[in-house]
Amino acid sequence: MSELKKSERSESKLQTVHNAYKIRTSVTKLAENNFYFDLNKINKVVEDNTKYITDEKIKEETKKKIYQYFDNQVARMTDKVINAACGINEHLRNANTIFPTYKSEFEERRLELDRAMSCCNVLQDELQYAGECLYANLNKFMVLVLEIQKEFNMIKKLRQADNRFLKSIKD
Repeated sequence: MSELKKSERSESKLQTVHNAYKIRTSVTKLAENNFYFDLNKINKVVEDNTKYITDEKIKEETKKKIYQYFDNQVARMTDKVINAACGINEHLRNANTIFPTYKSEFEERRLELDRAMSCCNVLQDELQYAGECLYANLNKFMVLVLEIQKEFNMIKKLRQADNRFLKSIKD
């Protein structure tokens, strides 16, 4: 049993992987709920874009195309955010399987951590885009965005801690 209180201990390196899994789960739930987009705002966009069309047939076709556009955006964003969330997890796992003894292994581990950080950035950008373009409720995203930022910082710390390997690296 450790003499240190839990609040005084540093985070486990595996905490980064556990957090990545939590993010992946949250992103999946967000996608299942269509990013909590506001259908009333989308209906308003459709009405604003079709209010000057007098021909009913053309008006209905235009409405159908606009709704199809939003459906396509949701599908595209769903794929993109789930792939990015999976990428964080995947690259962290790959990095954790490498215990570097040679410089090339150290560089490969660092590249995997860089890729995981890149996936965090992509995920944040896509969530921002979803909030703006799908008229989503950004309050539903805030906790997730903060978790992604925390994950990014944890990966960054993990990269810094990897410098301990440099002493024993063989060329």
